[in-house]
Amino acid sequence: MDIEFLIERLEDFLVKESPKIPLSGNRAVNEEAARTHLAQLRTAIPDEIARAQQLLQQRDAVIAQAHQEAARIIADAEEEAQRLAGEHRVVQEARQQAILIRQRAREESEELRTDADEYVFNALSQLQEELARLQRTVDNGLQRLEADRERRIQERV
Repeated sequence: MDIEFLIERLEDFLVKESPKIPLSGNRAVNEEAARTHLAQLRTAIPDEIARAQQLLQQRDAVIAQAHQEAARIIADAEEEAQRLAGEHRVVQEARQQAILIRQRAREESEELRTDADEYVFNALSQLQEELARLQRTVDNGLQRLEADRERRIQERV
């Protein structure tokens, strides 16, 4: 399940569905239902981590493909340079062209790597934010449950 959906369900449960305690600003939370919501979140988190790992693998594949393309371009440039090795002027032009092609291949490879890194960084940042928000929601829910529990104990005494 989508973590965002589960967080919204937990939030609705805690804030909208749980009855208000008159004159206190607090809510009475069904502990078993809260635990069920939290268990669903715990189940979904490994899926999000697996998704992040998949993004890393995709980034590595893009980088590997860029390296292969760069190697192919370099090999093509070297072949072209050897073919043009007949005349001095042609040789120099071929070498210059090979240098430019290598430089372009390196730049394209670096650009692909940068784009892939940025994509993965953004995806992992979003996941980190989702997990942090989830942690805050869980902490708040647990604090409310504990406060309600302590209040009920105090009311019994």
